[in-house]
Amino acid sequence: MRRQIGVVGAGWTGAVAGRLLTDAGFAVEVLEKTSVVGGHSRAETMNGVVYEPNGAHIFHTENEAVNEFVNSHGLTRPYDHKVLTEVFLSPDDDEGRLLSWPPQVEELKELPVWPTVERELASLPPQPTGDNFEDFVVSMMGRTLYDLFIRDYTAKQWGRPATELSARFAPKRVELRRDGHRGLFRDRWQYFPPNGINEVIESVLSTVAVTLNTEVTVDDADRLGQDYDAVIITAALDDFARCPGELEWRGIEMRSRFEPTDDPGGVLTPAYVTNRPSTRVPYTRTVETKHATGQQIDGTVVSEEMPGAPRRHYPVLTADGANERRNAELAEKIADHFDIPVYFAGRLATYRYINQDEAIADAMAVAHRVAAELGG
Repeated sequence: MRRQIGVVGAGWTGAVAGRLLTDAGFAVEVLEKTSVVGGHSRAETMNGVVYEPNGAHIFHTENEAVNEFVNSHGLTRPYDHKVLTEVFLSPDDDEGRLLSWPPQVEELKELPVWPTVERELASLPPQPTGDNFEDFVVSMMGRTLYDLFIRDYTAKQWGRPATELSARFAPKRVELRRDGHRGLFRDRWQYFPPNGINEVIESVLSTVAVTLNTEVTVDDADRLGQDYDAVIITAALDDFARCPGELEWRGIEMRSRFEPTDDPGGVLTPAYVTNRPSTRVPYTRTVETKHATGQQIDGTVVSEEMPGAPRRHYPVLTADGANERRNAELAEKIADHFDIPVYFAGRLATYRYINQDEAIADAMAVAHRVAAELGG
């Protein structure tokens, strides 16, 4: 008799883990509390225009195994993602300047603040240092660039000063470019599917049993233990443990609107993603997915990313690491309720700030571990 595996959540991690274990001979059921699969990465349409209700998601990876996997499910269309940032050089500026993100030294040389920036760059330490996000980034690019590009964006995004945030995720998210590379990512493989990621994740799940509109929590541990030989949890652990507020999350709300265009290929914003760090607007960036899809359709959808929504989009990685420690405690508490093996994987369950390819790599690792420990 085949071993039975339950997977909680049908985002990237749950979908890929479910598929790999199904291919390995396990009987898998993926349990998803909403009516659709795809999780945070899922795209939607408005008047036929593809847009992203949870923010911009560009697939990129250096992981060859991950790349081969997504290619096999139809994710193959290349896309070189470039981001712009609108900065105001002084409070008196009526118009912002559009500059590359990450900041490019050659562009910065054209700004009137360059002499100050140049002096600050010359005085930086050989390697960035600092225990909190602000100190680390200032040591990377100097105070002037930090204030222009980072300070207010971070305060809006996280609802707290950057001095309270961990420096651990700074090297992954912030860079000062001196080599002229304009794409946001340096990964060898970068893709954006013309209809959004939904079809890819649906392909991954095409051979897997999926039950939608089914929410399970720690209260269901006994039943899950009867139905399955092991459970993989990809949901947020404070949600699964039924203790909201135990972990700190930062959510966003995409205020999306359809706008007509003069031609089928028309767009209204300067880039797929345009960062808006200024406090002159309450949102952090605009997202216009049509830049990436290349849809030929009359109209477009422009989304303003409003921070502070009560949703579990981003873990809040504080300088003291308190939330990560609490997540580990919740994992132990949840596992204690089960008489079968319990595994945790993915962005939500492991309380990590990771990309799509890392979520897939998590799924590969947990599927390998389950197969090794339980057998096919």
